[in-house]
Amino acid sequence: MPKYEGDTLAAAIENGLTALQLDRKNAQIKILQQPQPGFWGLFKKPAQVEIKRQAVSNAQQATLPEQQPEGEAAQPVTQRPAATRPQTRFDKNYAVVHDLATYLQNVLDQLGITATLKVAMPTSKYVYIDCQTDKEGLLIGKHGRTINALQQLCEFYLNNHGVNYVEVTVDTADYRARRRVILSDLVRKTARDVQMSGQPVHLDAMPAAERKQVHSEIEVYDDLMTYSIGNDPNREVVVAPR
Repeated sequence: MPKYEGDTLAAAIENGLTALQLDRKNAQIKILQQPQPGFWGLFKKPAQVEIKRQAVSNAQQATLPEQQPEGEAAQPVTQRPAATRPQTRFDKNYAVVHDLATYLQNVLDQLGITATLKVAMPTSKYVYIDCQTDKEGLLIGKHGRTINALQQLCEFYLNNHGVNYVEVTVDTADYRARRRVILSDLVRKTARDVQMSGQPVHLDAMPAAERKQVHSEIEVYDDLMTYSIGNDPNREVVVAPR
């Protein structure tokens, strides 16, 4: 069966209907692939559909109106639409997050990383994605650069699909928990260095959640302060004397 493509799902369907010279009501449409916007020109995929002429059964063609008893007028039948639950913000966000998981799976495949994704969305504002793989080192990357880039990629995906102000955590093998312990040790060491030298210290660039942890833990030091400089993904925290 021929397949039809387009930049959007609507465009793919229109291309197929035009090629087959069909109206939509007479077509049977199967969606094979949702469009993927890609990232910086990578991994972009078009929408893809299969279309065939809608089959009309003999029973449908030969259906006759039901006969009313003589002397009785036909009574119109009014069908009430089924009650539907209003779609909440959580429902809308969850639908996009479901597509995000498929998108991230495709990206990992492109990187040569075979992984099983477990997605949790406890609230409409937080998404946790656990990547179970035997290539943890490759997924994390040097100094966590790969996993942080994938996490930012997920945030971009959600923003591009109308889901804003949602925190995303991409994790594997409890890397984020281990990283929090490492950051706490780094904060204590950096605090001592700044107190002794009286000079500010610039920490390496890190994602927003890690910057937030550094800011929070430095607050217990009355003689120190923190601020962030630069733009993501190169935004860094500076620890300085007050």
